Amino acid sequence: MPPTETERRLCEATARGDWNGQIAAIAGEDLYLAAPQQGQDPLPVYDDPATGGKCLPVLTRGMLPPWQPQQLFDRVTLDELAQDWPHDQWRLAVNPATPAAVYLAATPTHRASWRGMRTYYGVRPGGLLTTHYGGPLTGPLAQGLACGAPLAVHHSVPWNELGTLFLDPATDAQTLREQWSVTDPATWQQRLAQLLAGQFVPAPAEAALRRRAATDGGAANADGQPAAPKETGSSADAAQADAQQTGSTAGPAQSAAQEAELPELVTRYEDRFRTDGLLPPDGRVVSALALDLVHAVNLVRWGLSARLCAPQQAEQAVLEAGARARQGYGSWEEFAAGYALGRLLAYDQGWFGPQYAETLHLHRTLIQDPASPWRALPFA
Repeated sequence: MPPTETERRLCEATARGDWNGQIAAIAGEDLYLAAPQQGQDPLPVYDDPATGGKCLPVLTRGMLPPWQPQQLFDRVTLDELAQDWPHDQWRLAVNPATPAAVYLAATPTHRASWRGMRTYYGVRPGGLLTTHYGGPLTGPLAQGLACGAPLAVHHSVPWNELGTLFLDPATDAQTLREQWSVTDPATWQQRLAQLLAGQFVPAPAEAALRRRAATDGGAANADGQPAAPKETGSSADAAQADAQQTGSTAGPAQSAAQEAELPELVTRYEDRFRTDGLLPPDGRVVSALALDLVHAVNLVRWGLSARLCAPQQAEQAVLEAGARARQGYGSWEEFAAGYALGRLLAYDQGWFGPQYAETLHLHRTLIQDPASPWRALPFA
């Protein structure tokens, strides 16, 4: 089975002898060029026996090799290659020596057609659910990776990939540096621990949600009915944890006033969620911790791409994120609503603007698409 839809389209176009179909399959996709190591030529040109000439090799995402600490890749597009092509007699070898191999002539006329195809088909849009059929599809690791699926969908990268890169090593390192102040393995580990502990979730809203859940004796489940308490200790334990987080001395005996303490913005979002189907008619958000767990899984993927951690360490972190999700939630629907609320409290702040529309799209994609891991995988 081809690992992603891109390789499937390439194989099908090649099987029917469709040159334009081969170009169309990669026109809007990211391609990956091996980054030179110290002392190597800047371009990995080689003599290919299949063509009898020199080729410049690139890989589609599904054909990237397993993670290696020193093996990096630069992300390029067909349009960029067409503009900066170094030699008219060379060919572009896409996935050479694999079942998804394509060898493209690169004369000026051919390169003009590449650019025309890119213009016609456009750039691959964001917000797509994609799967790597060579990655984890079942089991705890797949469940952990599924917790990070909203950001994978946002960037249209496979949700279940834990390997060579997320977008590309340079971009992923920049994301870690600029958004998370992560520059080395030590700061990566520190941020990961903070995310797994839920330290970036909006604290007042989270404390109020936990108090309400403790008062209810458990959160509402996907059908809007009271659910059994999660494996997070007793109601008194939850109230004590909230008091420590907020500096309050309030205890469970004051539960009559706790509903009123819920931030008005939270109740506005919950009302809108019920209207838009993010919550059932009587549903409530359990916790916003899902926001940090989604970020934790993707911090792992960015860190692996930037070579700040190794695969075994990354797998353990993803498994831990999945375990934390199961402690705090009872279903993908609860997790999804928690992520939506956390994201909107952090980035929309009551505007119900583009961030709300994007969050709604991510939610519907992952809850409704039959290919979604939130449909295919059990939560527990």
